[in-house]
Amino acid sequence: MLLVHKIQLKPNKKQEEFFLKSAGVARFAFNWALAEWKKQYEAGEKPNEAKLRKQLNSIKAVERIC
Repeated sequence: MLLVHKIQLKPNKKQEEFFLKSAGVARFAFNWALAEWKKQYEAGEKPNEAKLRKQLNSIKAVERIC
């Protein structure tokens, strides 16, 4: 027998705005990392998660994310 708990969020305007911003930042980070991974791989480099994380942190101020 499987039990399921459904939870419905009812955010106010401020919370809803925060959720949308968070989703946008996550989408930007994923798309940026995927493009950078492909670019480095095609250039013959060996990309890894740690190197990409450092690069993303270095461009945060420039791109004004987060």
